[in-house]
Amino acid sequence: MTRRAGALVLALLLLGCGEDKVTPLREEIAKLKKERVPAEQLETAKKEAGEAETSRDAALARADADEAGIAAQRAELERLRGALQHEVDRNTELRAAIDARQQPLANAVSGVNDLEVRANERRRYLTTLRDQAKALAKALTPEDPAWADKRRLAAVGDFERALREQLPGEPQVQDLGRQLVATPPDKAALVASLQSVAELLDRRVGEAASAAAATGK
Repeated sequence: MTRRAGALVLALLLLGCGEDKVTPLREEIAKLKKERVPAEQLETAKKEAGEAETSRDAALARADADEAGIAAQRAELERLRGALQHEVDRNTELRAAIDARQQPLANAVSGVNDLEVRANERRRYLTTLRDQAKALAKALTPEDPAWADKRRLAAVGDFERALREQLPGEPQVQDLGRQLVATPPDKAALVASLQSVAELLDRRVGEAASAAAATGK
């Protein structure tokens, strides 16, 4: 449009002024040309300004997106930290609960071990008493002299006292005690009583063995 305006002005000047005014017209044309250059620069500046504004808006948008991404990453990091702390707290509680139960469990194991030891000791002692009962019953024979009877009856008395500590109130043990205080002692009755005691002890040994096995499971 600037060019058209310049041409129109030039035509008017030519029509109005004649041939003698060509020089001033040329000067005017040169002036118009000079004035046209800033207009082109203005368009270029406007274009560059628009491009700069577009670039700025894009940079701001990217910055906003980056900030949003950083905020999301921070939120995720805090969530992961919270979840980790929750697991740490839960594990701490679990360890405390386990530690609280370990001592009672250790006490129970110790108690079981003690019971097992005592059961095994009792089984061994009852086995010894059983073997003694059998040996004493076998040793008492009708043809023994009086001095031998006295020694063997003393041994049976010691045996009866030890047996009474282990199996108080058992009828077989009470019967053996009655046979020992009889005057004179009946060897055959003593032998029968000792054999009955041996059978009783054999049953108690089996019971003690079963109890030890159950305790050890």
